[in-house]
Amino acid sequence: MKTLQNLILIALLSTFTLTSCQKDEIPGSKVEEREISTKQMQNGKNPYDEQGVLHNAFLDHFIAKADGKKEMNPDKMLSIYASFYAANKMEFGDEQIAGYQKLFNAYGELKIGRPVPPFPLNFCRLFPAICDILTPSPTFPFALPTGLLNGQNGDSSTERTLKFIEAVKMTEANILADKELSEDHKKVLLNQHAIARYSAGYWHNVSAIQKGKSGYYDDFQDADIAALCHVCDVVGADAAGAAVGALVGGVGAGPGAGIASGAAVLEKAWNWFWN
Repeated sequence: MKTLQNLILIALLSTFTLTSCQKDEIPGSKVEEREISTKQMQNGKNPYDEQGVLHNAFLDHFIAKADGKKEMNPDKMLSIYASFYAANKMEFGDEQIAGYQKLFNAYGELKIGRPVPPFPLNFCRLFPAICDILTPSPTFPFALPTGLLNGQNGDSSTERTLKFIEAVKMTEANILADKELSEDHKKVLLNQHAIARYSAGYWHNVSAIQKGKSGYYDDFQDADIAALCHVCDVVGADAAGAAVGALVGGVGAGPGAGIASGAAVLEKAWNWFWN
């Protein structure tokens, strides 16, 4: 159990820099944004790439089933998961129910999506020794390259997001080639990186392309007023959710990350039912 917890902590800590993104400030003329396709998000060399596809599919399913004006609770969330699994012809039985209940508890401890100080500060408060030891550094070369999502890097969200996706693929190649990592450690990192790619593309499309056509957009706009980079916050929640979901029995990284993402976006709808 201790090894499992340490693997989760390593993967979660590599998401920390996501919250340091700055709000987009694009001077001069308006840039033209482009939709990022699933093909552009994917990486067939990652054996867990399908979890990213499931992640984005779950986000579409979640917003179609959830009412953002009403508070969420465990029963409603499990019902949404059950309908998603059924729609995708996946088993949703006792193992999945128990797994998602464990996941809710884990997210409650980490306060993912909750309107409190930034996620890294909460995590370091709960696990100060681990945070000091495992913070991404030159000796831990698999941190997500989230600085590329900063508004100063590129003239458009499209360019920044595509650069981020390509850089993540390069990191995935390094993870796959590393002979020092255990298989469990690789599983966590590869799931986390797969979700980060698909998440970045998904939320770019919501905020820059779909806009009012997406059920998430209004909440994105509201949150963006108070956040330096709300897309960064949501992608961070996704990546953290992937790390935990990859290791909880009965839960996949893709759907598991989706609840963290939904919580981060639809803040006003949640009664923090995992507490």
